[in-house]
Amino acid sequence: MLHYQEIKIAFVNLYIAIFILLIFQKCSTPGDKTAENRKQNVVTIYDTLPYQDVEYFSDVFDTVRNYRIYLPENYNRNQAYPVVYYFHGWSGRYKWDAYDLEYDVEYPENGRKEPPFVMEWKQYTRDHDVIIVTWDGYVPIHEGIYEREGIKYGESTPYDCRRAYGNEDENPRMGWDFSLYFRELVKNVDDNYSTIADRDHRAITGLSMGGQTSLYVAGQNKDLVSSVSAFDPADNAPLYGINEYQVVFPVLEMYRSLNGLSVRLTATDGDWLKYNDYELKKILEIADVSHFEFHLADFPDHWAGDIDQQLDFHMKEFSKQHKLPHNWCHISPGFPVFAVWNYQFNINRSVPAFTILKNVTPSHFRIIDRTFIPDGKIVRNEKVTVLTDALYEPETEYEIVSYNLSNQSFAGSKLKSDSEGRLSIGLEGGGNVVGITGENNSNHAILRIVPKGNQEYFYYETGGNYSFNFNLVNVGLKDAGNIRIRAFSNQPYVKFNKNVVSVNNCKALSSLQLHNQFSYHLAEYIDTASVGKIFFEVSVDGMAVDTQNIMFFATPKSIGIRAEDIIILDGRKVDNVPVFIQGPNEIKAESISGGKGNGNGKIDGGENILAYIKLPKGMGEADLNTYHRTYLLNQFDDDYVKVDTLQYFKKINQAGATSIATVLSIDPNTPAGHIFDFWFQVESLYNDNNDPAARIPVYARKYDYRRVKLVIGE
Repeated sequence: MLHYQEIKIAFVNLYIAIFILLIFQKCSTPGDKTAENRKQNVVTIYDTLPYQDVEYFSDVFDTVRNYRIYLPENYNRNQAYPVVYYFHGWSGRYKWDAYDLEYDVEYPENGRKEPPFVMEWKQYTRDHDVIIVTWDGYVPIHEGIYEREGIKYGESTPYDCRRAYGNEDENPRMGWDFSLYFRELVKNVDDNYSTIADRDHRAITGLSMGGQTSLYVAGQNKDLVSSVSAFDPADNAPLYGINEYQVVFPVLEMYRSLNGLSVRLTATDGDWLKYNDYELKKILEIADVSHFEFHLADFPDHWAGDIDQQLDFHMKEFSKQHKLPHNWCHISPGFPVFAVWNYQFNINRSVPAFTILKNVTPSHFRIIDRTFIPDGKIVRNEKVTVLTDALYEPETEYEIVSYNLSNQSFAGSKLKSDSEGRLSIGLEGGGNVVGITGENNSNHAILRIVPKGNQEYFYYETGGNYSFNFNLVNVGLKDAGNIRIRAFSNQPYVKFNKNVVSVNNCKALSSLQLHNQFSYHLAEYIDTASVGKIFFEVSVDGMAVDTQNIMFFATPKSIGIRAEDIIILDGRKVDNVPVFIQGPNEIKAESISGGKGNGNGKIDGGENILAYIKLPKGMGEADLNTYHRTYLLNQFDDDYVKVDTLQYFKKINQAGATSIATVLSIDPNTPAGHIFDFWFQVESLYNDNNDPAARIPVYARKYDYRRVKLVIGE
């Protein structure tokens, strides 16, 4: 009998085989019946332009799928057209979105003359030489509670999107991979219509959950699209990946995979998720994307506003040539095999994880698997294979040097490129910085900055003085001398007292620990969505060789609290705790529980604890002296505490949005009398019924910051 672990590994191997077969196989073979009959499978419901409804059999989903395609008024098969793909929101289908009928009737100025043929797709294709495809996120799991035009919609969320706070019974997931399905859909459209079939002339846009999905799908298929946009994207914390290996990928983290794309965000000023829109805007403004635009539309609800302007953005992008980024980043959620920019990755692991790629160039890259983002536990027990793009001289020997981020050890090997000039690099788990030298990458120093603890996010408090702890790693084959590292920021409120560090020498295959380097402070606080970067330019003998960066979040001056204002859950239940309930905006006495330990309400070694903090005043007017879950910001400051787990909670009346709390893992070897100096972010929520721009309650939130010192065992 197979053990459970063996079954899981077998399932992963099956998924890998299917993925490779579908994506990397030739378009058609003599025995490929589906490919031969692809055009015969197309069923045109409307024979007249400007739109057609298409039905075809999906090999990826092993079922019939649908899409609607809007063609230019003077569509000519002898002319090729760019394509925009639209992803509908929750309760929508490829023919309509749930909001259409109501808004078409109440707001005729929107110009939607023929409900339920929604939005401005038809008019836009009459006026512009572009094809618009509205795809179907429908997942036919249950008989639906919605019906329109004779089409039933399933009770499950679209795009097979299971939320982090749900469970299998409430929110089943069938393992449908809409990112992979998008590739098949693009091929079907290109095979049957006159399209310009390259990434420069292909784009994605979407509304709400479709907006969130557009960011996800575009980020995972950068080789197919060059621009992506979203209207009022959902504030969910969805799970992605194959079943049993899913990880939580919040929309605010999706910027990580948008490297190399042009991005636009449209928010309506009456959006009930406007706080999420604002945070996402701040992040995308400093993300490593090719180009970013933000637009605020005048509309009193959660909807796709000023669609023509969004489409104009994509039309402008279609007129550009989008070069592939020389230095790129990526994140893949939950999938053990994936491809990006002609690189292929195959990871043999037994736990759900993200694969994070940073600063990938022909001479070096960084790869690390984490159980959650940001700053999740690093996966060590795994095997990684990286097949590069054909960037190297064919059948030529190269030197590969890897620095393991977990055990801080170096390894070296010689590899010969294949006949196409690709390298197949095998790595141990724990994360690695990899240097590549050889025929065209002549032996040289390759210097990389590695933050202490491999930290990804940094938090800086107004008025605080800071320095930076890092290792300077040389994964090249040559010593480096006369090294100069200069720090600078894109934010004017970061003030440097010392922004240059000099290093005399860093030998090949070596690492230097540099603690308390640079000197800077945060001069002012903007708001809780403030985010910035600090850049580090590395030069050798006066020549700049690389630039790296870290992301930081600005916070106000934190308030110190007493130990009696914090509840420690270490496997215990506490009754009659005053908690502010968002939605009705009222305080209720609730029972709270969590953590794992002896249940005495104190911090003891070996325990997992969840902390609640009392705020004298939350965001709501009636939110007084209530307790809130917490998120630890300074886990890297104390060697006796780690965050190995996040907990996700549904925000009441918040359209599926999710609160995130940290579970603190206390080292069993923590010495008696040890003092923990915790720095917490505390989220408070409020339904604002009086926002002048919205006709519905706006789901408001703010962050407070608290510091508390607690003694082990007390």
